[in-house]
Amino acid sequence: MSKKVGLTDARIVGLLPPKIGQIEITDSIVAGLRLRVGASGVKTYILRKRIGSKVHNVTLGRHSLGFGLAAARRRARDLLTDIEQGQSIPKRSDPNRGYAQGIGTIGELFETYLTNEVIGKKRTAREIERVFRKYILPEMGDRIADTVTRGDVTRFIEKMAFCRGKETLRMARSVHQHLSSFYSWAMPKLDRLPAHPCRDAWRPKASKPRDRVLSDYELGQLWDASLGEGYPFGTVVRLLILTAQRRGEVINAEWDEFDFDANLWTIPGSRAKNGIANIVPLSAQSVSIIEEIRDMFASSSNEFGLSGNRVFPAIGNPAHSTGGMPKGWRRIMASVLRETDRNILHFTPHDIRRTAATGLQRLGVPLVVSEAVLNHQSGAAKAGVAGVYHRHKYTVEKQEALRLWGDEVQRIVDAHAAVKNRGSSWMIAQG
Repeated sequence: MSKKVGLTDARIVGLLPPKIGQIEITDSIVAGLRLRVGASGVKTYILRKRIGSKVHNVTLGRHSLGFGLAAARRRARDLLTDIEQGQSIPKRSDPNRGYAQGIGTIGELFETYLTNEVIGKKRTAREIERVFRKYILPEMGDRIADTVTRGDVTRFIEKMAFCRGKETLRMARSVHQHLSSFYSWAMPKLDRLPAHPCRDAWRPKASKPRDRVLSDYELGQLWDASLGEGYPFGTVVRLLILTAQRRGEVINAEWDEFDFDANLWTIPGSRAKNGIANIVPLSAQSVSIIEEIRDMFASSSNEFGLSGNRVFPAIGNPAHSTGGMPKGWRRIMASVLRETDRNILHFTPHDIRRTAATGLQRLGVPLVVSEAVLNHQSGAAKAGVAGVYHRHKYTVEKQEALRLWGDEVQRIVDAHAAVKNRGSSWMIAQG
């Protein structure tokens, strides 16, 4: 009797033997793979394959700690490959045989890719692993790598872009990029795959670069909302405004990166987007915020339980940085919009960085210094041979630039508060 229920590890563990005879449960991943359960309780994997008019049954092995569902699927795929290549069908598979040449699932090959080509070699290793484990492997991890077509990739990317409750074009494009890089590495190992499946597959067009810059009024509203949010996310936002650094670089800051005697913050290359360390001089306003956090750590009434080397540690796990910034940002934005009667267009945390860069230009800071503050490695001074010899870090120039920007932010915040206070005083007088 065949019971068409998909196989999972949890379902196999919970299977009860039939009172008499045996039952077979088909796998929904590998065609022909079945688990046979007898009245004795013994669970055996078999592969059933029809060739012409004859049905063949091959015993793969008994289910055990050393031979589970994943191993049975691998062995079944190996046998199916041999059958397609014209080899004879054995009555029982050889448990010691290796994979057929060029055969393996995306999930299996990814582990090799991750170990040999990503970890320790790519600066974005953590993001690559996250994208694969969250998006790619759940959908395609069990697919034989050399059977994937550009149509399969297109359907997967379209599902990513349009069928997840909202359009996520940017993430769909990122998933395509990571899958394409994986296949560029895997192609020499896949003899049966005629062409790179991602090359001509559909993917969303690159989004237009954002050009959103906050007005002084919006910056004042954001500062007020960040004060209302408090530590950690409101504090993160104020440091984003003052330092012009990236969100991840601020959230993952560690105390040993700060030189409080020189008022310098060194972002190591391991955490910088371009892999190059960045020395960030701290304005008086930034120093005040950092010292406030340090005092919170040292306080006997430390309400957050702050400890460890992270400036923004996760509650209960100080070895890691806090999560939840997207939710914190939504609360801050809701406060920005709630406390104004103006029509403020949406902006993102990264728009803060662009606003700071624009502010530096407005204050007359040379472009090369502004780029150095942002840790951008673009421009003629960094290109070709010039980039080899031009090693000036612009630390003194960056210090003056961020001092000017810190004072400008203070002016904007004070002016915004004065306007709000005048409005409140007028309302009280009218009342």
